[in-house]
Amino acid sequence: MNRNMPEIRQVQAFVAIVETGSFTMAAKRLNLTQSAISHSLRALEESLKARLLDRRGKSHALTASGEIFLTHCRNALAEFDHAMLSIHTLQQRAV
Repeated sequence: MNRNMPEIRQVQAFVAIVETGSFTMAAKRLNLTQSAISHSLRALEESLKARLLDRRGKSHALTASGEIFLTHCRNALAEFDHAMLSIHTLQQRAV
C-alpha cells in the first residue's frame, strides 16, 4: 500500500478542475483559493509520481494517467458520498 495516499481534498480538487475546466472555477466550487487548488494538484501528482494534467498556459488537458485516475476518483467520491448518506440516515433513525 502506498504510504503517500492522496488526501480526499486533493482528489476533490482534481475532479473539480476537470469538471469545471478551470483552476479558478474549481476553487470557487470548493470554496478555496486558486493557490490552494494548485497546491493540492501539485501534491497529488507528487504523491502519485505521475502528471495528471498537461498544462498549456491557462488551459489544460488530461494525461493518460489523468484519464484513468479520474474514473477511479469519481467512483471513490461517489462511494464516499454514499457512505456519508448511509451514516446520516442511520443517525436519523436512532433519534
